[in-house]
Amino acid sequence: MSKIHILTADVSNKIAAGEVVERPASAVKELIENAVDAGATAITIEVKNGGISYIRVTDNGSGMDYDDAVTAFLRHATSKITSESDLESISTLGFRGEALASIAAVSHIELMTKTENNDGVYIELDAGEIVRNETVGCQIGTTIVIKNLFYNTPARMKFLKKDKTETGYISDIVERLVLSNPHISLKYIVDGKEQLFFGGDGQLKSCVYSVYGRDYAKAVSEIERNTNNIKVSGLVGRSEVSRGNRSFQSFFVNGRYVKNRALTYSAEAAYKNILMTGKFPFFVIHINIPFDLVDINVHPTKQEVKFADERAVCDEVYWAIKSALTESADVVRKDIIGSATSRQPTFSVPVFENNIKQMPISFIKPVMQNTMAEPPATYVSVVSVDEPTLQSYKIIGQLFDTFIIIEIENKIVLVDQHAAHERMLYEKLLVAKKQKQISSQILLSPVALTFSPKEFSMLKGKMDLFTGLGFEMEDFGNNAILIRQTPVELGEDGLKSLIVELLGKIGNNMNSNREDEMLYTIACKAAVKANRKLQEREINALIDDILRTDGVNTCPHGRPLMITITRYELEKMFKRVQ
Repeated sequence: MSKIHILTADVSNKIAAGEVVERPASAVKELIENAVDAGATAITIEVKNGGISYIRVTDNGSGMDYDDAVTAFLRHATSKITSESDLESISTLGFRGEALASIAAVSHIELMTKTENNDGVYIELDAGEIVRNETVGCQIGTTIVIKNLFYNTPARMKFLKKDKTETGYISDIVERLVLSNPHISLKYIVDGKEQLFFGGDGQLKSCVYSVYGRDYAKAVSEIERNTNNIKVSGLVGRSEVSRGNRSFQSFFVNGRYVKNRALTYSAEAAYKNILMTGKFPFFVIHINIPFDLVDINVHPTKQEVKFADERAVCDEVYWAIKSALTESADVVRKDIIGSATSRQPTFSVPVFENNIKQMPISFIKPVMQNTMAEPPATYVSVVSVDEPTLQSYKIIGQLFDTFIIIEIENKIVLVDQHAAHERMLYEKLLVAKKQKQISSQILLSPVALTFSPKEFSMLKGKMDLFTGLGFEMEDFGNNAILIRQTPVELGEDGLKSLIVELLGKIGNNMNSNREDEMLYTIACKAAVKANRKLQEREINALIDDILRTDGVNTCPHGRPLMITITRYELEKMFKRVQ
């Protein structure tokens, strides 16, 4: 007796359904992608019991005539491709022709559809078999109702989560639809209640407002870059809307939501030294690329993609985000230093009169390198001899020996002295490292520090690394190291704790990221601490440094340097205005 036999159509369809329709959210995704491909400008999605008992998707797209409506439920039936060559430049969201057949195989389906020039069609299917079809009157477009999903595949049913969890998966799909199609009006109904509505005004920021709320819509910067035949656009969140996970990150390639580790790494690399450790950025990024340069046919769900030149795409994403963050980081600083002129003025010696300071503007340009190998993380000054534009501001003083208060026009700016000083030290160390010119502080008296045998052995093996960071040290015997020079000024106690912490950051394979971590550890240890009273000259010097440095608004750990409170906000707190 033969052991190999051909599966029946019923069994093979259910297997295919398991690949394409993993859960109710998968069915919703396929239906709304079909609606988008049909040119819909308005889509309504309704689900009940997590989509298990009821899913309805209605659109105002082009619809189908009778023949197409019947054929659509056959396996590998599609209007999106006709030949093998079409697979090389897929421009639609769906194309395999598996979705409707797979969904129909494991549910009850009702379809009502109409084209502009034909009568409406009603079709009812049970487990993939048409049990009723007739002509009806209806609006142009398509409505598909799915009932009792997986009713005939109990093995699949038992792996579904609670209704609330399954609804969450569907909500995620719907929200991504809004973010990927700002021109489509959408209504989302859950268990009889409207969950989300978007009017389709074409504005991505409106999409973010509808999906994530006002706080996120207010804290984003636009990105726009179009080079090398790759267009990158979208919105990237500032540090105040960072998250504890990546759930609020979205990439769309030619309108399709995708997941790609290289793209995620490139986007997050642009946030280096902006976000706190353990935080992830919020962004909605659209990438438009010639269809023949991207392969979306690598996974049944079509969420994974491959690029003909992945590095080029990643580079464009990195620079688009980096440029936007650099510009947005200067909002507070530019408020303080005044409006930019067409020339590039330099810093001059500040003048003090009655505690009112006239501060010249300094412009600073990012060092641009078109490579992802070592993305730039620092800035260099562009100096000229033009007459600087002056902007008046007043240093009010120090609050709680921790914050510096500045008055500028109708605003109050609060500066965190530790975060600001830490960032300035880090930027200087970073520039010096790039130029291989880290200057050292010669200690008045060499300091001998004793370490544990393990620490001493590791330190001896990494002497060259510490030398490159600005230390001068030598073996002093008996597990001791004699230190003659350091990259920053530190007391003896602080010096030992710094070196021990730096040793903890040294791995078997040092890279630029690890070295940068060591640099901002040095900066953190050397920076002025909170609860320390500063002299006027120290405050002035720190503010000068902040205003010289373009594109920074956080410490290396991601904490903000400055926050602004407007006069209007203060007056509102005191009920002087409404």
